[in-house]
Amino acid sequence: MKKIKLYKAYQDTRDGRGISRALPGYLLIVWISYLLLSPFYVFYSGMPQPADMVLVLGLFPVVILSALLPDPKLDSAYLLGGAFAILTFLVNLTYYTFTLDTLFLLSSAFYIFNFLTFCFVIFLFRRAPYTMNQATYICISIITVMQFLYVLFIEPSVPRHAGTFNNPNQLAYWSLLMACILIVLKRSQSLNILDMVLFSMLAFIQAEALSKAGLITFGLVVVFMAFSPVTNKRLKALFMLGLAALIITKVTAPGEISILITNADSIEAVSNRLAKIGDDTDDSAQGRGYSRLVEYPQYLIAGAGEGAHYRFNARQELHSGIATILFSYGIIGFTLFFTFLAMVFRKLPIYYGALLIPILLYGLTHQNFRNTGFWVFLALSYSYAFFKPQQREAQQRGLDHRLDFFIKKE
Repeated sequence: MKKIKLYKAYQDTRDGRGISRALPGYLLIVWISYLLLSPFYVFYSGMPQPADMVLVLGLFPVVILSALLPDPKLDSAYLLGGAFAILTFLVNLTYYTFTLDTLFLLSSAFYIFNFLTFCFVIFLFRRAPYTMNQATYICISIITVMQFLYVLFIEPSVPRHAGTFNNPNQLAYWSLLMACILIVLKRSQSLNILDMVLFSMLAFIQAEALSKAGLITFGLVVVFMAFSPVTNKRLKALFMLGLAALIITKVTAPGEISILITNADSIEAVSNRLAKIGDDTDDSAQGRGYSRLVEYPQYLIAGAGEGAHYRFNARQELHSGIATILFSYGIIGFTLFFTFLAMVFRKLPIYYGALLIPILLYGLTHQNFRNTGFWVFLALSYSYAFFKPQQREAQQRGLDHRLDFFIKKE
């Protein structure tokens, strides 16, 4: 009788056409390969990297499988995200016909690819959330340790470390995303010793990258983590105790803090870097390109696309993800994109949405929305819906891609 119930439950995971909803092993291999390769930048920034090429091998089968499903689940998040991706293509294609700047087409390709990645990750998590969550956590742990060892032992001594990336800002953003993703992957579980070790490694990597935006936003993630449900009472108490000790020491013996800083090279470097906020030319709004919003307000309606920067007497793009969305795709694109984000996080725990805040703040001074890791973070957050209590029992019984094998064996 028990075998029959299990088989019936397995059959319930199949649609009317007999297409298995279990996780295909091939797609799992593609996902694991992508994660393990994702920190390694081989080609110039802005070009597809090896991990992106591997991911393409999984995107096409998922598109075909999704087309075969009789009742694809297309909620508002899918529709809005897809509408934004299509809008970027239409806007950039329009400007490309007049300028023939291939950068327009490349920019659209990134948004379309990233949206398909968002759909790909959700496709996999919908079919085997616990298997996917465990596999993702293991991969994130591996690449965190690898990046930590690379920065610590392999990369030569430099003022700012870039790790396996092309520049320090990419390393800083990666560290920020990995910290947020690790919190998301804990779901309803509390942080353990391994998690804290991984966070310590990411904090060290962030300190070595010495990105001003990265240091500030990573600090926010630490604060949000300390007050989130994934942190147990003991860790919360330790965090509050440490914060109180720091404040008391700062007030009663500020000299002791200075001695500590001067005796720790990494801390001193971080302190000096933060002290220089506003001194560099690119720290200003004009240095980041925000002046275009004022000098060319006509583009705020329909957007200027992402290319042909000579139109604005500039050689480079806007150094801001948020400003780029507004200036390049207008009010319509800006509204679509942020409504899409709202739909992704609307039914999630509040601390999931809180983790989005540091990432958005990082986007005030850096290009961050074209990064595939950002869309992976969105998809991992959105997949929280697949971890409902009624699904947990079925998944823990093995109703994923391995169940079919055990049933046949019996």
